[in-house]
Amino acid sequence: MKSKKYLTIIILLTIAFVNTSIAQFDNVGTSVANFLKIGVGARGIAMGSACVADVNDGSVLYWNVAGLAALNRREVFFSNTNWLMDISHNFLAVAFPIDGVNAIGLSINSINMGEMEETTEYEPDGTGITFSGGDIGVGIAYARAMTDRFSVGIQGKYIRETVAFCSADAVAIDIGTLYITQFHGLKIGMAISNFGTKMRLRGREQLVDIDIDPNLHSNPEDITARLDTKDWPLPLSFRIGVSVDLLNTSLLRYTHTVDYYDVRDLGPIYCTGAEIALPPFIMLRAGIQRRYFDWDTEKDLPVYKYYPSIGAGIRWKIPKTNFAFKVDFAYVDYMNAFDPILRYSGALEF
Repeated sequence: MKSKKYLTIIILLTIAFVNTSIAQFDNVGTSVANFLKIGVGARGIAMGSACVADVNDGSVLYWNVAGLAALNRREVFFSNTNWLMDISHNFLAVAFPIDGVNAIGLSINSINMGEMEETTEYEPDGTGITFSGGDIGVGIAYARAMTDRFSVGIQGKYIRETVAFCSADAVAIDIGTLYITQFHGLKIGMAISNFGTKMRLRGREQLVDIDIDPNLHSNPEDITARLDTKDWPLPLSFRIGVSVDLLNTSLLRYTHTVDYYDVRDLGPIYCTGAEIALPPFIMLRAGIQRRYFDWDTEKDLPVYKYYPSIGAGIRWKIPKTNFAFKVDFAYVDYMNAFDPILRYSGALEF
């Protein structure tokens, strides 16, 4: 009876948030802190980012915090991506199951843009002055297994964006649920991410010298003014998905996943992926995403693009210890939209 109750809650929440996301479809390009939309963990990325219902490592703190309660070992997780234009994206997480029911976690999500040269209207080739930029999000999470099949989780996050001498701050929460059925390990996951305050850029770079009226000779020319900046929302997102073990034996496991992903400033994204596990330590993965790209005005139909991904991973338990290492990689082909990206992640279980 409790399981049916929890499943009903999931369905009602799904309908509510899908309707909300559809209503927000006209918000293209209106969010800040967009590094929060960059997926983490080579395992999930290799599976087409279809992993809200099937995360088994520290990246659960990004995809679906409820899965934290399903981890049975403590773990330190790290993911690195050489993102576009030499931007470095890193994610660090610590997952700490407590008693088989409760679990806590800590995550640090960051990007570093390196040094850039300042350009102006009068010096488009550069002034010789350099500046840097970067973003960071720090989260503290708690998850609880309400039953042996249903878990919930919540994560509070502090988010900060910095460019030169300006910065913007926000706080947000992630909420997730995970339901494990009795049908071939079928799992249903749902996550709402980045629900929080708006951000406004403030800092020394807003100060400019102005001449109020160039026609007045007595008017001082060194009056300092501050540029007005506006509040912008975080990339609120909703994700729901399923995972099922189509084959699970002592020699081979085949898991298939499907996700629907909607973020307030993008069109819906449909993801699917698969993982083949060869016990005790080899995993092979593949996936694909279908993303909204443009609108065909002649046919009055949306235009989609497909982005395939592949990857692999190993897990090695150190003999006669309680430690194990996991190393994963993923390769995503963005089909000429921009260069393919190779991602790495690793974890230490103990």
